[in-house]
Amino acid sequence: MFASPSYPEPSAQEIDAFVSRQWCGKVIATDADGFPHVSILPFLKQGERIEIHMVQADPTFAALRAAGRGAFLLDQPLAFTPHHLVAERDAGMATLHFRAVLFRVIAEVSTEPADVAAALERLLAAYQGDAAWDPVVDGEAYGGRLRRLAVARLRVVGVEAKFKVAQNRAPAERARLLQYLRAAGQESAAAELQAAAPREG
Repeated sequence: MFASPSYPEPSAQEIDAFVSRQWCGKVIATDADGFPHVSILPFLKQGERIEIHMVQADPTFAALRAAGRGAFLLDQPLAFTPHHLVAERDAGMATLHFRAVLFRVIAEVSTEPADVAAALERLLAAYQGDAAWDPVVDGEAYGGRLRRLAVARLRVVGVEAKFKVAQNRAPAERARLLQYLRAAGQESAAAELQAAAPREG
């Protein structure tokens, strides 16, 4: 991601807060021919480790397993705003608003059914801890499925983050952006941009 001086670098606390609100991310790995593969998956992040489950037949898993490294992207597209809200004739003012965090990772993988089952139990507890389910164990109910899955543990070795939420706009310009988004029915995007506005005075 281009680190534009127009947008302040998010703090570690802001990155952690953003990550904690996400419920799926994109695993990215490059195969031996140099082509990237991407899979969208739920995840569990604890400290500097991200745990995911994958299908063994997934080409992203094959690339991640072979390379031993990859990336994990969390992104939140918010809105597009047209140029005339900032400058009537300058088309270069049209832009996207978003938040994104990219983790560079070293991967350890396992296809052992017991490892996969334990990872799935942790994931279920995080995503639907108030629900009831038959324990995920290697047996008649889950065994066949567990043998088609894998668990990947991603150790974070680098972070890139960009929160492009109109922090660089003057109050009058930001007011026009918010008015436009609300008129277009994009109230949630307007709320995100308003909450990210620099404190005046």
